[in-house]
Amino acid sequence: MQSQSHDSIPPACNNDDAQLIEQFQQGDTEVFDTLFTRYQKRTYRLVQRFVPNHEDALDITQDAFIRAYQGLGDFKGQCQFYSWLYRITFNLCIDFLRKKARSEVMVYESEEGDELPMANFPDLRSDSPAKAAENKELRVQIRKAIRQLPPKQRQIFILRHWDGLSLKDIAAVVGRSDGTVKAHLFHAHRNLRKHLKSYLKESDV
Repeated sequence: MQSQSHDSIPPACNNDDAQLIEQFQQGDTEVFDTLFTRYQKRTYRLVQRFVPNHEDALDITQDAFIRAYQGLGDFKGQCQFYSWLYRITFNLCIDFLRKKARSEVMVYESEEGDELPMANFPDLRSDSPAKAAENKELRVQIRKAIRQLPPKQRQIFILRHWDGLSLKDIAAVVGRSDGTVKAHLFHAHRNLRKHLKSYLKESDV
C-alpha cells in the first residue's frame, strides 16, 4: 500500500461504505481494497500533520489500514467507517509521538498544499498584489494562531474545519460527548478571533 498525491480529499463518509463493510463481513475481503483506495490519501494527510517524515507517516498509514482490516470483521457500525479509521490512525500517531518522547502533540501544516480553514475569516481571494501580500501575512498569522490553541481545541478545530467531520463523528473520534466537543470548538473559535482581531472585520469579531 503506497501513498498517492494529496490533491483530492474524499468526503468523511460514502453512502456505500456500510454495504462494503457488510460484504467484507460476509467473506468478500477483497472489497477492503475499495475502502483503502477511497481513504488512503486522506489518512496519509492526517498522519503527516502529526508525523511530517514521509517514511514514518507511510508506515503509520499502512499500520492503520492493517489494523482496520484485522478489526473490520467486528465493526458494529456505531460510527461512520472513516471516523473509526480516523481514531485508529490518531491513536497510532499518539503512540508514535510518545515513543519519541514528545510531551505535546503538535500539528504540522505545509506552507503549500494544505488549505486553511477560512470559515469566519476574510475572503483571501484577490487579484491585487498589495492585497495578496496582506493575505499571505494573514495566512501566516492564522497558522500561528492555530498552533497556539490548547491541544484539545486545536485537534477538534482541525477535525471540524480541515477534515469536515460532523460534531457527532468528532465526538466518536476523540471519545468525548457532543457537548464537550461543542464547547472546545466554541473556545477555539473565540481564541482564534482574539488572536486575529486586528485582521478581522468588525462583524467577524
